[in-house]
Amino acid sequence: MSGTVGGRRLMPQQSTVWARRQNAVAVRRACKTYGTKSNKHIILDSLNMTVPKGCIYGLLGASGCGKTTLLSCIVGRRRLNSGEIWVLGGQPGSRGSGVPGPRVGYMPQENALYGEFTIRETLKYFGWVAGMNNEEIKTKMDFLLDLLQLPFPDRAVKNLSGGQQRRVSMAATFLHDPELLILDEPTVGVDPVLRQRIWDYLVELVANKTTTIIITTHYIDETKQATTIGLMRGGKMLAEESPDELLQRYNSDSLEDAFLKLSILQNRGKRRRSSITSNIIAANAAAIPELQDVQDFETQSEISGEFGDNMSLANKSAIQDTGTVVDPVPPEDEVEITWKDHLKIITPHHMKALIWKNLLWMSRNFGVMMFTVAMPILQTTFFCLSIGHDPIGLKLAVVNNELPGVVSCPYGYNTSDCYMNDLSCRYLDHLAARKHHLVSYENYDEAWYAVKKGWAWGVVDIPSNFSDFLIQRIEDGRFADDIALNGSDIDIQLDMSNQQIAAMLSRDFYLALEDFSTEMAESCNVSAKLLS
Repeated sequence: MSGTVGGRRLMPQQSTVWARRQNAVAVRRACKTYGTKSNKHIILDSLNMTVPKGCIYGLLGASGCGKTTLLSCIVGRRRLNSGEIWVLGGQPGSRGSGVPGPRVGYMPQENALYGEFTIRETLKYFGWVAGMNNEEIKTKMDFLLDLLQLPFPDRAVKNLSGGQQRRVSMAATFLHDPELLILDEPTVGVDPVLRQRIWDYLVELVANKTTTIIITTHYIDETKQATTIGLMRGGKMLAEESPDELLQRYNSDSLEDAFLKLSILQNRGKRRRSSITSNIIAANAAAIPELQDVQDFETQSEISGEFGDNMSLANKSAIQDTGTVVDPVPPEDEVEITWKDHLKIITPHHMKALIWKNLLWMSRNFGVMMFTVAMPILQTTFFCLSIGHDPIGLKLAVVNNELPGVVSCPYGYNTSDCYMNDLSCRYLDHLAARKHHLVSYENYDEAWYAVKKGWAWGVVDIPSNFSDFLIQRIEDGRFADDIALNGSDIDIQLDMSNQQIAAMLSRDFYLALEDFSTEMAESCNVSAKLLS
């Protein structure tokens, strides 16, 4: 593309990664939408923005035009649906770009401060995060407290007024002298004298430290001190020029008047410029002669190049399309990732700041901390007391064919005596010791019927002559016949409808048998391994 605008010859310029990196911020064809495909809300509409290094860039626009969304994309908090953003020579979020990071100072519209902290503690925390030492923090803190007229530094942030909290947020942004300052409406509600002091400091930063500043504001007149002004409306950038050039180009007495004329041009962007000139700004035809010869284009073409990508609509329309196609910007060179990069999860000064912040918060909120620590303990305790322990009192249907109707030994016995009769009742005593309720039944059918009805959780069927067969099995060992083996087995059938209870009962049966065997071995002075 080439053309002549205001006596200037605009030549096509190849867009390159190198050219992008010469600016502090370069936004190209940025699109950002919210919502679904059927109900899409466009926030940024093919927006282009160029912020040269070492300037104050005033971003003007009405509420809801997309300023805050654009800034959050620049600092890497949000991502574009399409388009590209270059900040300080790299793309936000890419390895080695430093964005987000200490290279950028961002003051959002809403305060993101810890109300329990004092002004001094807040600045100390953000200074540590940025890698500053205590001496640097103290020196810069004293200067900023005086510049921004902040109250006593040991006052809690939550006790400050809204304007004072915004100034604390601004101080945290200025603290570490970042290369790029992004201030989202920093002077709202600020005293006019203090506002001028802030602007004087911003001008000094740009002049002495080559800092780049992007500032949004509702006060259009105060941006006259900005190097470049970007006029934004409806997700598009209407113009990017210095205040004096805007006033001269549109023969306006104020920036509000120039903004109004650009807004009208945007609304009628697809009409013939001759009708716009005659109906809207006919009085300015002498100041803008190129508006009289504008041709009708279906779309607004972007000027290729790193400077002037966002000229006013009048300038863009005057450019003749020669059919030159600009190649897309090549992808950014990828930085090789080594194993050491994966170990850099967090830097020491970040860890120091986070630990100090959390300890300070816990000391200021002791009641909350006690509740946070005690609540899980109480929950676990109550859970274990109510439903966490093993169930007790489970009913078991017992069919004792050795001693019919007996579920426990009817007479006492000395555990130290080697008494080998009525062993079935001794086993049942050990089973009952595990807090189960044993109910006697005459035969197996009645016992199993009780289980099917839900009256019991299982059947314990002890054969006749259990004691005799068990003694014979112990004496014969591996030579015991099938009769002795079958006669010394206790048949157990469980209700498997509840797997947890069935598993617990199986465990108790084995533990009761182990206790029974150990007791018998000790009373007869033999090794328990012989009975296992």
